[in-house]
Amino acid sequence: MEADYSSCIDIMERFLDYIEKTEFIMNYIKSCGGFSDKIREDFESVLRGNGRFRFKLGIGKEKEISEIYSIIKILCEREDQFIPKGLLYAYSNAEKNNDLMVKNFNRNIVSVLIEHIKNYIKEVDFEMGSDAKTVTYISNGGQLIVVKDKANAHVVQNNGMEIKELKDLIDEMRNSLANNLSDEDKQEAVESIGVIEQELSSNAPDEALVTTHFKLLKKIDSGVKFTSACCAIATFADRLYPFLGQIAQMFR
Repeated sequence: MEADYSSCIDIMERFLDYIEKTEFIMNYIKSCGGFSDKIREDFESVLRGNGRFRFKLGIGKEKEISEIYSIIKILCEREDQFIPKGLLYAYSNAEKNNDLMVKNFNRNIVSVLIEHIKNYIKEVDFEMGSDAKTVTYISNGGQLIVVKDKANAHVVQNNGMEIKELKDLIDEMRNSLANNLSDEDKQEAVESIGVIEQELSSNAPDEALVTTHFKLLKKIDSGVKFTSACCAIATFADRLYPFLGQIAQMFR
């Protein structure tokens, strides 16, 4: 929502990729109609209108979700470097500043889809009987985890690609251990990596245990390649488990 004119398309493409790879969200969008090809005609009309026309979204959240998703998808498929001015003028309110026009477009179009998705997650939470005030949603790929009171995590969806990426990063950590390590240090490092792998592969990793073993690895091996591997896995897993953000910083 805070993207500027120069970065908006790139960020929007990442947003589209994220929701399409997140099965929990994508299934909801499909249930609302998914991609609507009829939006292509409206898209071209707004584009050529240079401010004279806006998208006339359907009535009801299902139509809004389907049509806004379709607008974003068509926009990303065009492979433009910037959002076409024809679309921005429609929501510019006579403003000619590129960055402000992008923010107006996002506020009128993109934010509507985001709010619908947020409301859907709240509905799912209500059906699960959770207290919305104490629930954190951590969505990564096709995985949605509901964490209540920082206690148990319940996996609603799982994405095999994320598990494979995690395994590849763990293997990279093992393979990048310094060759000059003593047998004792190497054994401790391998054991720590094993613990980290086991915990991060589980639905509810032990935060203290993972942190402790990352600190042990920091002391054992200070090689550049190994440090980079540790930082990569902490950064990757931080998207799923935010507590690892501090670990990633430790290796940078």
